[in-house]
Amino acid sequence: MELQQLEPSPTSGPQRLVKLLWDFSSSNKKLYNGDPASELCHSAYSEYYERQWGLTVAHCDGKFVALRTPESVNQLVLKLQADKSRTELLSLVKRMSEENPLEEAYENSLNLAFRLLLMLKIGEIKYQFHARRCLDWSEGSPRDFVNKHFGEQPLLNFDHVKLPKAFNGWSLEKVGGIKISFESNLADHLRLVEDDSKVLVFPFASFLESQRLKGEESLFPSGFAEETLRTLALLFPQSLVNGSGTSRKSRKSWFRNLCLKRSTFQIDKRLGRCGTLHAEDRQIKDFVFWRDRLVILKQAYDEATPTSLPQIWHDKRNGVQWYTFWLVILVFFVTTVFSVLQCVQGGFQAWGRSL
Repeated sequence: MELQQLEPSPTSGPQRLVKLLWDFSSSNKKLYNGDPASELCHSAYSEYYERQWGLTVAHCDGKFVALRTPESVNQLVLKLQADKSRTELLSLVKRMSEENPLEEAYENSLNLAFRLLLMLKIGEIKYQFHARRCLDWSEGSPRDFVNKHFGEQPLLNFDHVKLPKAFNGWSLEKVGGIKISFESNLADHLRLVEDDSKVLVFPFASFLESQRLKGEESLFPSGFAEETLRTLALLFPQSLVNGSGTSRKSRKSWFRNLCLKRSTFQIDKRLGRCGTLHAEDRQIKDFVFWRDRLVILKQAYDEATPTSLPQIWHDKRNGVQWYTFWLVILVFFVTTVFSVLQCVQGGFQAWGRSL
């Protein structure tokens, strides 16, 4: 089953939902980096909408869903913003459905609406492989679930953890050897996987900006969206990935390659435009929702040992050690060159005497 009415117009499925939920085009509000709200770009979210549609509604010709049009799904998404329990919302889905599908179809339609509203991977999709576990929303309202999931207090000790200016996405890859992989499930943001060799990053900056601008109307805990934007500014400082200068050109090229060639889905154009954190903004104590994952990520980065010359060249975490190492290399190189030259000179002198 194809997604109906998905032409690039304000009335198509994702565009219509964006307009209903996050229309700040005529607002005087400012984004986190000071840009006007009119510069939000939801094309990446629209692609996410279509992918979720393909996984659920279009799968098996809609056999496992109760709502099969973008309009009905969008209306359900709007209903999820009210403080209604999952049981009440399931009853609503049954009233909205024009047919009497399988019981699980009501659950799947509700889970789809939840995914579209909050970009959280809720519920498993039948007959499909999931690389990582899905979240289980079995009771309470969407707001209750989100607050419970993200409202847990951080547990790890952070007394000796510092987030210096040099700690960013580029140094994670080039120095720490930790690859960045983009993830559309917000719950997996900053999660280390594959034996701490890869970190998952949620790149939908415009979605987060919209949640921040909604304020109290957002279902996420107060301050959550802004803190998540700060983690993106930490990993992809605007002055670094969009700046000028010889050293920054390589970072800019790395960032462009990361977004265009190493992602399986479209990356939000606002990523890399979340501002640049100052020293006071990088204090680990001021991160609450993502503190534990930042602590783990920084620990993995600090413990990483360079395994190649390029990594050693870029690794300036210990400035004295870095200069000492390359000074030794330089002395060794110069000594070797002079030794070779002396040998060559001695050879020529011996050859000259023999003549």
